[in-house]
Amino acid sequence: MKRPLRFVIALAGSLVLAPFVPCYLEPMMVRSTLVGHAGDVVKMGWRLCSLNKFWSSYGYYRPEQQPAFWLGVNLALALTYALIIAVTIDQVLARRKRRQGRVS
Repeated sequence: MKRPLRFVIALAGSLVLAPFVPCYLEPMMVRSTLVGHAGDVVKMGWRLCSLNKFWSSYGYYRPEQQPAFWLGVNLALALTYALIIAVTIDQVLARRKRRQGRVS
């Protein structure tokens, strides 16, 4: 099999697997009540989750959380993870093919 075709097949497979990698960023707002009469404190932060979990809670984000920005970040991360997986698979298969050529 030619190497570009093998890479495209590996990339397609890794794009299917990439949403299940639990390394995507999910914005969150934490509201804390202070003791006394100081009121509330709202802190913005993020946590790691899978892309499926991020997408399932996407409709509940408030505008202050910039959901479109985080969606763009997570889609870029998904493409990056898929490329890393595909390149790794391609390198392993190429190395295996080279070793089989030396042994024969």
